[in-house]
Amino acid sequence: MSLSLDHVIYAGRDLEPLMSSFANLTGVTPAKGGRHPGMGTMNALASLGADVYFELLAIDPSQTLSGNMGARVNALPFPRLFAYMLKSRELEMVRKAMLEHGISADLFDASRETPDGKTLRWRLLVPHDNPLGDFVPKCIDWLDSVHPATTSVPGCTFESFEMGHPQAQQLRSLLGALGANLSVERADRPYFKLRMRTPKGPLVLTG
Repeated sequence: MSLSLDHVIYAGRDLEPLMSSFANLTGVTPAKGGRHPGMGTMNALASLGADVYFELLAIDPSQTLSGNMGARVNALPFPRLFAYMLKSRELEMVRKAMLEHGISADLFDASRETPDGKTLRWRLLVPHDNPLGDFVPKCIDWLDSVHPATTSVPGCTFESFEMGHPQAQQLRSLLGALGANLSVERADRPYFKLRMRTPKGPLVLTG
């Protein structure tokens, strides 16, 4: 089993300001992706290369925010790097490996309509509440859908993604069991750090 980074999620309440901020920082204007039915969110995307992309995630005002991802995003005090997603065709095996580390997760199908009227379909593995929070990876299988990194607005390039956490060894152990080669440093406060190259120069985002 081997998992690799699929995308990094930057979240905030309102999508338009998130898009404007990203455009000002990078020189690349992300394109709206669509709404996530039942999840209370909608997004905009920018490619970071052939197989990684950047997702701007915000609440969808047309949906109810109750016990879903939109409610979590709505509770954020300010926009920030929020989570990351790994890709795998073996989500059942990933789920089993997480259980062996004491972490349960929901496995379900999801979809959204694209602005051009097409439907993207995928499977998600989303861990339940646990001591490591959003530092436990969410995982995705894109099934037969075209990967968004190849269709999103180009211009930025992924360089690195790392995490810091007080329980770094526990997180390293989990990621190692998943075959995910991600950097985790011991830190007093948890953090994500994403480095990318942009038309306006190198950019580092943290959260």
